Amino acid sequence: MFGYIQPNKDELRFREYNEYRAYYCGLCKCIGQEFGEPMKIALSYDCAFIALLLTGLAGVENTCKCRCAYKPLSRARMAAVQDEYILFAADADIILAYCKLDDNWRDDKNPGAAAGKAAMKRAFQKARERSPQLYKAIHEGIRELSDLEQANAPELDAPADAFARMMKNVALTAPVESSQNRLALGHMLYHLGRWVYLVDAWEDREKDAKKGSYNPFLASGADKDRAEFLLNCSLNEAINAYELLYIKAHESLLDNIIKDGCPLKNSEVLGGNNDKSL
Repeated sequence: MFGYIQPNKDELRFREYNEYRAYYCGLCKCIGQEFGEPMKIALSYDCAFIALLLTGLAGVENTCKCRCAYKPLSRARMAAVQDEYILFAADADIILAYCKLDDNWRDDKNPGAAAGKAAMKRAFQKARERSPQLYKAIHEGIRELSDLEQANAPELDAPADAFARMMKNVALTAPVESSQNRLALGHMLYHLGRWVYLVDAWEDREKDAKKGSYNPFLASGADKDRAEFLLNCSLNEAINAYELLYIKAHESLLDNIIKDGCPLKNSEVLGGNNDKSL
C-alpha cells in the first residue's frame, strides 16, 4: 500500500507509542514466520493499521516480549502475539505487494517487477490459498484500476472509486464478528481508500509528469482547490464512518491515527512543496 495511515507521533502518549510499535513489530514478526524473513520487505504502515483496527474491534490486547532479528544487541521489546487478525493483515500485505508487482510487469514489462514476483511467488501462493476471498478482492480491484490507468481515464472519480471499492471489499473479507461493525468498516475503508489513492496521486503528480506516468490529477487537469475539496471530503467521510465502529481496545491510539495522523498527513501533502501547478 502507500504508507499514509500513520499516527501523529508528536501527540502520542508513551504508552500509545509502545502499543503502536508492538503491533507494527508483531505484524513484521508474523510475516517473517509465515513467509520468510526476506518477505518483511512487504511490511507497510497501512496493514499495521488494519491489524490494529481489527484487534481493536475484537477487543484483543495480547503482547509478549521478543527480540528483533535485525537488532540483536537491543533489549527485548513488546510485540503483538500472532492471531487471526494479524495473520489477515500479513496476508493482505503479501497479496497487495505481489499484485502490485504483477501489475507493474504487465504494464511496463519492468524487469525489477519480474524479479520481485519471482522472489515473492511462494509467499503469495501461501497467502492466496489461506485467504482466497481477500486475494479476489485485491486482484480484481488492482486489475480494474490498472485498466483505467492504461486507458488514461480523464476523470478523478473512476480510478479513485476503483481503489476505494477494493478496500471496501477487503473489509468485507476481514474477520469481524459484528455485522454492524462490518458494515461501518466497509464504509470507512471505502472512503479511507479513496483518500489514500487521491493523496498519493496529488503528492506524486510532479514525479509522474516527468516520467510520463498516469496521474488522475494530470489527466483531469484538476487544480489544488479541487484536490483539497476531494481529499477533505473523503477523509471526513472516513472519520464519520469510523465513529460508528464499536471499538473495544486501542481506542485512543486508533483515534490518534484517524483523527490526527491522517489529517496531519493531508495538510502536509496539500501544503508541501508539491502544491506547484504543472
